[in-house]
Amino acid sequence: MYARLVCAALLGLSLFACVKTQPQPETVAAPPVQPCPFVYTYAPGNYIIDIASGAQVILDPGVQEFELFCSPGDARAAVNEAERLGELPEGDWRIYRLDGALDEIGQPQRNNQYTLSRMTQIVDWVAEDL
Repeated sequence: MYARLVCAALLGLSLFACVKTQPQPETVAAPPVQPCPFVYTYAPGNYIIDIASGAQVILDPGVQEFELFCSPGDARAAVNEAERLGELPEGDWRIYRLDGALDEIGQPQRNNQYTLSRMTQIVDWVAEDL
């Protein structure tokens, strides 16, 4: 009887050991975000006058935080939502294309969002029907 109890205990321990030594499944990392062909942000509409006259317009993240987007539509949607929530005063906000790639001028934030990380020139404005 004692031998059966010892055998049963050893069998139970060996099964327990097999369960514990099984490797854990590997977690698959999410694929990296693809780079944007162009980078956009929003800023006051009066910059259009300066750009049209040939002046260089430089955005400085040390003065104001500028969110970056991969499409003009995403930038416009962010402006509209920020105005709706009262986070941005209502006004003449325009969408501008910036000089540089996202990995050069962007700083990653939460939820795959980016902000401007260094002084960057506005290349052009996006013509849109407001």
